[in-house]
Amino acid sequence: MDVVETLLKRDSIDVDFTDDDGRTLMSWIVSFNSSREVVGGFRDLAERRIAGLLYQKSTSLLNHPDRDGRTPLSWAAEQGDPTVVEWLLNQPGIELNSKCKLGRTPLFWALSNPLPFGSPSDHRVRYLLETPGIEKHSWDNEGRTLLSWAAGSAQEQAADYLLADDNIDVNVADNNGWTPLAWATMNGNERIVELLLASKHGVDVNLADKDSRTPLFWAVQNKHHLIVDMLLSRDLVTLCSAVRRGDLAMVKSLVGAGYDVKRTNLLSQTPLHSAILSGNYEIAEFLLSRTTAINGGDNEGMTPLRSAIQQRRVDLVELLLKHSAETKEIKLYEWFEAYNLTGSFYVCLTENGGEKTLSVARVNEIASSNEAIQGPWNRSSEKRFILFKNSLPWQKGLIRNSIEILQPNKLHLSESVFAGDGKHLVLSAAILLFPWHPDQELGGLLIPDKEECRITWTIRRGVDARSEPVWVPLDFFSTLQNSGIPEDGAELFTQFLDDLERRWLGVCDLAEEHLSNCRLEQLKHKGSNLTLIDCLAVDARQWAEFRKILKGHAQDARSFAQKYCQRYNGGRGLERIRESIDRIEKRVNERIHNLDQTVRDLLQLIKFAWISITEVRKSTSVATSMKRLSWITFIFLPAMFASSLFGMNVNLLSNNPDWRWYILVAGVVLTLTVVGWLIFKSMGPSKER
Repeated sequence: MDVVETLLKRDSIDVDFTDDDGRTLMSWIVSFNSSREVVGGFRDLAERRIAGLLYQKSTSLLNHPDRDGRTPLSWAAEQGDPTVVEWLLNQPGIELNSKCKLGRTPLFWALSNPLPFGSPSDHRVRYLLETPGIEKHSWDNEGRTLLSWAAGSAQEQAADYLLADDNIDVNVADNNGWTPLAWATMNGNERIVELLLASKHGVDVNLADKDSRTPLFWAVQNKHHLIVDMLLSRDLVTLCSAVRRGDLAMVKSLVGAGYDVKRTNLLSQTPLHSAILSGNYEIAEFLLSRTTAINGGDNEGMTPLRSAIQQRRVDLVELLLKHSAETKEIKLYEWFEAYNLTGSFYVCLTENGGEKTLSVARVNEIASSNEAIQGPWNRSSEKRFILFKNSLPWQKGLIRNSIEILQPNKLHLSESVFAGDGKHLVLSAAILLFPWHPDQELGGLLIPDKEECRITWTIRRGVDARSEPVWVPLDFFSTLQNSGIPEDGAELFTQFLDDLERRWLGVCDLAEEHLSNCRLEQLKHKGSNLTLIDCLAVDARQWAEFRKILKGHAQDARSFAQKYCQRYNGGRGLERIRESIDRIEKRVNERIHNLDQTVRDLLQLIKFAWISITEVRKSTSVATSMKRLSWITFIFLPAMFASSLFGMNVNLLSNNPDWRWYILVAGVVLTLTVVGWLIFKSMGPSKER
């Protein structure tokens, strides 16, 4: 070392040369450390003096970059001895935050060493972090932050130091979408994961990379079981992401690790939602074997079953029904669209022991197999719900012992014994509401023809678990949009009443639109359309008829429900039916009252307009008469003045003055009168201005 020191003290020695990589002697010297097999190093003061001599010989060596843009401090931070890093940081003019071509400062290179806690690397990092002016919030060309490098390299001390900064963003992802938590998880750095999860900055465990891989994915993939346990309860998206990718192995690993298959993501979708949306039958089947919670809706109310129906995935529909998926939110038209059916088909939902099945067939096949549609009478727990798009099966008599012909606006309710055995009953409810065609010459509300609404259900005598006699529901037939299999006839009748309410409210909507058009028509005619009175009179009679019809519906429904529920249903469902009837009466009566009030308002408006028009006509007539009188006065007063003037001075027996003077004087006076009138008329507007 003495020889090296002696040579450096000579003035003729050039220390500014670089090698092929652009590195200087200073760059190489500071990158040596005691762990490398090199001669010397910085284990004593003599070696440190060498670096000092180099700096004295050429101060430009301190920050001289090589071809990659790396300075001596950058190399020392990555590979050098901690004491060298400390010495460089104490030199005046040292560039602390110079970036190489990779966009990394010396601190980045110090954090790139994947060394365990307690290694010399920790001292290099500590010296850099504690130096004033060190930039702690930058990132390199790969988008990685200092915390990202610390997390990936198990630099626990550095991570703890960086997390103490109030302004740090712990969720910054690099160009691959990997956050600091993802880097720590991939490399199994358990302590770093603990620090990140416990930090006050709100680390997001659900952030995924470009391939939808979350930190939990990496923990499971790399079998870091302790980290899996840390992330499992916090994660919301990993299982759904694995399902969407079709990664069955990862799905099984996550579920096996204890992932809750009922957990929803940020869209309130369960993994089963994701399986249905991605059309993956195998994963959906696996998830269904692990959960019974299959009826939940997402943020848009979409259930797994509805998603399968909208995608027309019949296999997934049947799989979900097999696991008792609820059908009450599915409308009749959705089944027909999913199976591409027309009105000549029907849909049959069967439930037995918790499992559901669905079948479709042509309506005309009912006639050849009435037993098939009515079902065998020895069934125990099987129930069938047959859905029709229209009422043709009833009109053609294909549904036995049910009402065939309906009278408009009458609530048809019936009960009949099937086959005369007294053990099987057929109960029906039907209505054809408001095909209303008033005399169009008088105006009034026109309600177009509506489709009939029909339900029928069959019950049979049986015994319950205590051997008590009961009536057991068998088959349900319906044209309603609701496709939830009813528990009993009371529930089906409640669905019928709900549809009746919807139809009533639809009629009220049409009536309100009609009155709105009447009001606009009256305004269009500026209140002069007196024929509207006849139209409103027709409307008022219609509203009275509505009240009468509604009252009849409510009375008939209450009577039928009381009889059925008490006699055949053990009282079950009666209260619910009563609530539905009361709600229909209240809501529809309120709407009819509003219609009445609107008619009264329009009539008052018409009455006011008629009175106003009459008064205006009278006033106009009087004004016209006064105007005529004024013109008569205007013409004759000058003439009378002239006549009076001549009458005082004219001798009737002599021609003095001549009578022709009368015409001249009258003309002059009339002219002066007209001129004076014009002058005063022009003065009026000028005074107003």
